Amino acid sequence: MVSSIRQWKELDPKEQEALLDIRKNGPDCAKFLSRRIKMDLGETMKLLSNLEKAGWLKRVQGTFLFKRGFKKPKHMNHTYYELTRNGEKELRFLARKGII
Repeated sequence: MVSSIRQWKELDPKEQEALLDIRKNGPDCAKFLSRRIKMDLGETMKLLSNLEKAGWLKRVQGTFLFKRGFKKPKHMNHTYYELTRNGEKELRFLARKGII
């Protein structure tokens, strides 16, 4: 288990939901994530920032996003977030254990 990130059980249910959404749908910005998890945009931005500080997320670098399901690259007009390597490893571990 990875120790450099905040533990899954310490996360708020909305934080857990956001992480699972990003794991399922790939990198995304606060605007579209807030619509999917039915949360205020300002709160979603704080949530993403907190998850970034906690070591679960990192900002996507570059000006274009190559996201699965898109025919062409997406120009990044917003700040996009994706799972960190440790975040991906932790979610895989939790999935294997049947926790998520």
